Amino acid sequence: MTSLLLAALILAGSENNNTGMPLTDPLNWWVYMEETASGTAMPGILPLRRNPIRSEDTAALNPELENLLLRRSSFPLSTEGDEGPLNFSGTAAGQLLSHSGGTETRIGGTLRLFVLPLPNLYLDEQLSLWAGSDENPPDNFSPFHEGMEKGRHLYVDRGYLRWSIPAVSVSLGRIPQRWGPGRFTQLLLSDNSPPLDMLKVQFRLPSAGLEFTGFTATVDSDSGTYLTAHRLDITPFRQLRIGLSESILFKSAGLDLAYMNPFIPWYPVQWNERVDDNAFMVIDLSWLPFRGFETYGELLLDDFQYENEGNRPDKIGFTAGMSGWLARAEIGAVVEYTRIDRYVYAQRRKCNYYLHHDDIIGSGLGPDADRITLSVAESATWPLLAEVRVHHTRHGEGTVQEGWPDSASTGGKFPSGVVEHTTGAALNLSWYPLEMLDILGSLQQSWVRNAEHVSGAEDSRFSASLEIFCNW
Repeated sequence: MTSLLLAALILAGSENNNTGMPLTDPLNWWVYMEETASGTAMPGILPLRRNPIRSEDTAALNPELENLLLRRSSFPLSTEGDEGPLNFSGTAAGQLLSHSGGTETRIGGTLRLFVLPLPNLYLDEQLSLWAGSDENPPDNFSPFHEGMEKGRHLYVDRGYLRWSIPAVSVSLGRIPQRWGPGRFTQLLLSDNSPPLDMLKVQFRLPSAGLEFTGFTATVDSDSGTYLTAHRLDITPFRQLRIGLSESILFKSAGLDLAYMNPFIPWYPVQWNERVDDNAFMVIDLSWLPFRGFETYGELLLDDFQYENEGNRPDKIGFTAGMSGWLARAEIGAVVEYTRIDRYVYAQRRKCNYYLHHDDIIGSGLGPDADRITLSVAESATWPLLAEVRVHHTRHGEGTVQEGWPDSASTGGKFPSGVVEHTTGAALNLSWYPLEMLDILGSLQQSWVRNAEHVSGAEDSRFSASLEIFCNW
């Protein structure tokens, strides 16, 4: 145990040695549970760049699982260049999916390139190629883009150049990320849409418990649509992290230097100088009152009517959750509730809808909806991990595409119109028999009432999936 913790301390202590686990990896559930089990709040941005393990900490999870999480998050090259300046890695995946409509087969592969020309400078790039009988990639696979053309699909999943020293990082390129503590959805920035092409800066003052992040990204370069966002994470003590975020989606003939300035509040700029841009403010937090228990939440303000002269509704979303870890039984549980008001993510101008490649940049749950999720998982049967997840979702007739009409007013019911109710249950299994082999299986069942918002219409869906990943 001591040797394992020492190795983790050495690897995690270097900023350059950690790129973070891919957001699509199902092991991210255990990254969050590692936070709960250790009693130490982690940064509010994933992929996680691990902080050095404090001397008073002990291994929070199963040691073999901890070691796997660390390996999946680590940079494959030595900062001293002992292993050379280049490294290639990749995955091959195959999936067999059976559902009420028939059987589907999906295959794919990735090629990832790491280049370390200088000790503090590296390039991380990944290409993926996949094909599916239903024109979909394997589940838990890396591509975020899903093209409309038939046949094979080749994509650039990510590709960015990063210069990093302990206090500062500057990155340029296509960077996948998600902000906030939500386990099953994030309200401001999630991996629901393809990753954005951006210029990103980060400043870290660990001794003061501060970390600042800001970026400017293109949403649709052909139409001149951009997204800027900045975030301040405050960690006054190890059990509490508070995140303050702001974003602006706007259309401009060129780069807007006012919004590109990450060090000023943008709301006064938007309200007094621009008016029609789509602005969001968010506060989120993670609090761990004792080891093995965590509460977390996120509040998104899209539009708050503090001077409501036109009887206009608020546009608010929030997430509240609790996470627990029973060390002796190696069982973890999470319960999470998310609600998103109607008209959230929409705006007067269609070009300012909070979309990227027609997918919501924030929560994939979408507006006019709420959902409660319960997840229970165990690691006592390592190298087999098992998770049971149940959820109930209510979705009204509102969508982002309806915009922010002049007819919108307070007093309507939530969710609106004919509400679609979906209850789902899933058993997810992950088996890691070898260093290079992941075998993932799932059984899923859902029951839908008022399907497609048709009163009285019912639907039932069952699917079973077996997926094999080979990592090299």
